[in-house]
Amino acid sequence: MTKRLLLAAIAAATLVAPAIAADSISLSHFLEQWDGNNDGVVTLAEIKQGREHRFYAFDANADGYLDRDEYARFDKVRDAGIARFSAEEQVKIRQIADGLTLPRNDTDGDGRVSRAEFIDGSAAWMKAIDKDGDGQLTSRDFPD
Repeated sequence: MTKRLLLAAIAAATLVAPAIAADSISLSHFLEQWDGNNDGVVTLAEIKQGREHRFYAFDANADGYLDRDEYARFDKVRDAGIARFSAEEQVKIRQIADGLTLPRNDTDGDGRVSRAEFIDGSAAWMKAIDKDGDGQLTSRDFPD
């Protein structure tokens, strides 16, 4: 298996891994996927790192862009992961996952997303999720 395929498999697993029991499955799932040091807090640095990993995993031709075909694969993997949850949890997860979509990240409107666009979208995505506005993501940002 090539390094790129291995990275794609790892990214897919991190997008679709089932959540461990918690007050909110969507909270637990989000923290599992994005809290790099497992301290219960997701920082902007962790968001950027996670987005970078996902970008490289789905940039199949390694050209520095996620084109429509690569994004279709990314969406398919994300949708498959979301489908594993209850209908109620799917709604919550889709609200969060919306920040990873092509329309949200194609800031120059050219139909593809560069690595810079994807990483630069980190702060806006985090701000949209950060309900209490404290600059970090914790359980307070995921009300039941």
